[in-house]
Amino acid sequence: MSSNTLLIKGNSKPLNILSQVNFPLNHALTHVAQETAELLQHIYSDQSDDTNSIKTVAIRAIEPKYMQVIAAEPLTQRELEVLQLIVDGYRNPMIAEKLHIAEGTVKIHVRNILKKLCADDRTQAAIRALRSGLVC
Repeated sequence: MSSNTLLIKGNSKPLNILSQVNFPLNHALTHVAQETAELLQHIYSDQSDDTNSIKTVAIRAIEPKYMQVIAAEPLTQRELEVLQLIVDGYRNPMIAEKLHIAEGTVKIHVRNILKKLCADDRTQAAIRALRSGLVC
């Protein structure tokens, strides 16, 4: 088994890649890995080393017409729980597992949420929920 070492600019720790492939493919993979590592380092170089840093995002308030719709037919507690998990990026199977309910039940809740928020899809529902303060 051969080993290649990637030296990433500005990084004091080399990255070793073990491989069992022939040289041309190994060389190509090493080149791609080097470029990817450098790109990722460039992307994240402006970020703070503090992993506990808080990022603030401004979200425009929801339009008054949607607030009236939400007030007229409020979400149930369970729908709010499902909606929060949608905002957090969970998919239906994960929501079902987390809330200890069937995936079919999650789908019913999602359908009700979309109807009550006048949303066409989960993303639109999540945005309206964030803008209205239903979830955080």
